[in-house]
Amino acid sequence: MTLKEAKVILVDRLGWRDDKTVENMILDATNLKTDSERYFQSEHSAITLENIRDCQPQKEISAKDFNTYLTNLTVQCVIQVLGDVFEKDYLHDDLLTLYPTAFDEVISLKMVINVSELIMTSSRKNQIKRLTDAFIGKLNYDIFRDAPNKFAIRGANYRHSMGISSRYNVALRSVQRRFGTQKNMLKVHTRGQAV
Repeated sequence: MTLKEAKVILVDRLGWRDDKTVENMILDATNLKTDSERYFQSEHSAITLENIRDCQPQKEISAKDFNTYLTNLTVQCVIQVLGDVFEKDYLHDDLLTLYPTAFDEVISLKMVINVSELIMTSSRKNQIKRLTDAFIGKLNYDIFRDAPNKFAIRGANYRHSMGISSRYNVALRSVQRRFGTQKNMLKVHTRGQAV
């Protein structure tokens, strides 16, 4: 299986919930579809359709163009995750069909990072003061704060004391360990070793 084929399997794992934050905007079936019943908005409160609409490049965007923008955002997120996890273009055919849920958390966290970067670096100034400098500062902290010493924190909440970027890296390493390194490696034979 190629990474393109893997993208087709993973792109529908998570979807967008119509969170009713954008008036007169109806999500199409492609964006509403979720094989895992998980939604991108569930990972962080800043990930709303309204925030995405307000920060995407077009000032007046139609419902059709907004749906296309969300679809492209999702596809690019999955491509980035596959590129981060695998270092080669071909994977074992059953790898993603047997274990597609292994990628749900990684894709969700990567979308939070991508949308947060969109919000923080938007070249469009919003007419409303909803996305204030204080909000942007808190979002930046939520995404990029350093993880505290894991030995100083006891219990299951350690994961949630990390920033989203740190959580993404932990989840990414977990997926990489689960599926092996998947690197293009040369087979090395030493002298006297049987082939």
